[in-house]
Amino acid sequence: MQEPKVSKFIPIIKETLKSKEQYPYNIYRKVDEQIFSLLLPKNKPFEKCSQYFSVEQNNARFYIKNEDKISYQTYIQSHIKELLEDSEISIDSKSKLLKEIATDTINELFESEITSKNLSKVNTLINSKVELLLKEENAMDAMLKVTSYDYYTYTHSIDVAIYAIGFGAYLKLTKEELILLGKAAILHDIGKKFIPHDIITKDGKLTQKEFSLVQKHPTFGVKILKKNGENNETLLEVIEQHHEKCDGSGYPKGLKTDEINKLAKVISICDIFNALTTQRTYKNRMTSFEAFKIMNDMKNQLCTSTLKSFIYFMGH
Repeated sequence: MQEPKVSKFIPIIKETLKSKEQYPYNIYRKVDEQIFSLLLPKNKPFEKCSQYFSVEQNNARFYIKNEDKISYQTYIQSHIKELLEDSEISIDSKSKLLKEIATDTINELFESEITSKNLSKVNTLINSKVELLLKEENAMDAMLKVTSYDYYTYTHSIDVAIYAIGFGAYLKLTKEELILLGKAAILHDIGKKFIPHDIITKDGKLTQKEFSLVQKHPTFGVKILKKNGENNETLLEVIEQHHEKCDGSGYPKGLKTDEINKLAKVISICDIFNALTTQRTYKNRMTSFEAFKIMNDMKNQLCTSTLKSFIYFMGH
């Protein structure tokens, strides 16, 4: 006889639950290590009942079943603006919520077919991040708290976008420039989707043939975005140039200092910093100081003034 399917439960941020609101999924609380009890049936108005306050006092979390994840994501996506404007939700919870959305959005882009529909979710996400950063004084600190310890292509893309948006705000870029920068940063490695997984995750040194293929990922990214209707030439240029170096040693075109878009220089520095300070299977993460030391030795390749500003930004 086939054994019954065991549901997996995933945590949600309880601060997002609002009195009298109805949710299109069941919400659970954890009773024991493997035991969950129903707190709120789907489509029933939420009230802060005694079970809620018990959870609140224990600083525990609420959960949904894994099979309800898409319903949860859809609900959060459609209510993100009002959730971010809610003064009762802490800045840390708002940052965690945006990290959840970002993880789901970018994971979907890397794991399934890229479409104009899932690319439109990137617009919503970046707009939300920029709005939060510009409105909330401590937003950048809260966002940095939820950057990833380990390096994966999709978490790396999210973290680079966080650094880039915060750094861009420090550089006093306009809101429109911040949105473009954030979108370019989160999509900068989307072309890696078309590089064989064993090459992307290879522990040792790449062969010349493998590296030549990796060098094409900025061009692949631009191509797939164009195919899905992206026509902002500046955005496409920034994505294509994020591996260019000021001394002409970069790729795919070997551009030099003045030929490289200023926003591409920002992403390049955020990209390298995050890669150095996250854990990989084949190397330990560096401290910020160690990373800056290596980046300073790359000053012929990186824009010196941009790097100097980034170091000040990270230290302020």
